[in-house]
Amino acid sequence: MDLKLLLSLHSQNTLFINPRRIRLLEQIREQGSISRGAKTAGISYKSAWDAIKDINALADSPVVVSETGGKGGGGALLTPYGDRLLKIYGLLNQIECMAVDALQDETTSLDSLLSVVARFSLQTSARNQFFAHVVSLDPSDLSRKVCLTLQGGAQLYADITERSCQRLGLVVGKEVLALIKAPWVMLEPEEGLLSTELNNDDNRLTGRISEIVPGDEFDEYHLRLDQGESLCALLSKTQSQQLNMQIGDRAQARFAPSQVILATLG
Repeated sequence: MDLKLLLSLHSQNTLFINPRRIRLLEQIREQGSISRGAKTAGISYKSAWDAIKDINALADSPVVVSETGGKGGGGALLTPYGDRLLKIYGLLNQIECMAVDALQDETTSLDSLLSVVARFSLQTSARNQFFAHVVSLDPSDLSRKVCLTLQGGAQLYADITERSCQRLGLVVGKEVLALIKAPWVMLEPEEGLLSTELNNDDNRLTGRISEIVPGDEFDEYHLRLDQGESLCALLSKTQSQQLNMQIGDRAQARFAPSQVILATLG
């Protein structure tokens, strides 16, 4: 389905901005003149002048200021408020495009704005990204141990500072995006631990190895977790040889709560 949204903003039940007016403002900024901007935008001078008059009357501050210059008008420019108007309209268009993409992608959860933004816009270097909800916020000196529930019910812990907790506005029930970089993840057989330095506070997620991508210095392991999500671990050749596991083997991923990065929309 080919969908296209045409964003219009109204103020006092009157048209303020639509794609046609945005195009006019862009051309006025480019041409430095209402008359030349109108011509380039394919709008008559009278229609352009009426539109500018309406926009300026409805806006909190002037959007376009002009200089009298004879027949057809003189020079004109966008004010800082006008530049901000074009930028916010562009951002709203991006959000609309994400909404249309989400509608047509049945694999995308529409339960929250965070899931849509993360799916279609957020790009990070962390290979592992999990949507979760805050279960508890336990104080520990100047930090908080945040307990999270992943989709499927598995629990995850993150250690963040008290200030970060406040800045993110974390409360019980809030949705967050948990990020874990692949080199921070260790893999072990599900039935036993290879590490001699056992840390009982580490996060542990179990699943089955679904793919192994060999490299010259590192091997990349993909684990299909029991709750259905995927997790990536990057192991050195030495670690990979010690692990000695194959596709289909059961394994558990281990990483410290301090290595979990949290993100939210506020």
